[in-house]
Amino acid sequence: MIVEQDLSPLVKTVTVPVGVERAFEAFTAETSKWWPLFRHSVGEAAANEVRLEGAVGGQIVEYGAEGVLAVWGTLSEWNPPASLSFSWHPGQDPAEAGQVTVTFTPSAEGTEVRLVHAGWERRSDGRQARLSYDTGWDYVLGKYTEFTR
Repeated sequence: MIVEQDLSPLVKTVTVPVGVERAFEAFTAETSKWWPLFRHSVGEAAANEVRLEGAVGGQIVEYGAEGVLAVWGTLSEWNPPASLSFSWHPGQDPAEAGQVTVTFTPSAEGTEVRLVHAGWERRSDGRQARLSYDTGWDYVLGKYTEFTR
């Protein structure tokens, strides 16, 4: 029996106990403070920072002591504090980039943050990558949630 893994978009949702503006700022302007670079980094040297350039066309860049280590993606939508979208190809060929959209919606508990990662069909390893990101995004968003508490 062959089981085909779905290539549909991954959808991850977390609720953080802060307002929409703070949730967006933490996600975009303070990424280095919560992103687990020790585990989720692509540079061969030790990564010490990730910056998200906040404007359409801005890049998401990983830095180390020697400077730029890797470009992770490029912003295609910038709508603070409601949403942002970007291509996603950390350490990979930009031609195989996925697309990530993150929305920030007020909720009774603070802000619902919804991440949708699509475009698996563009990757040569789409099924394997989707499976890896399914748990990877849970881990990364868990770190973001801890940071906003």
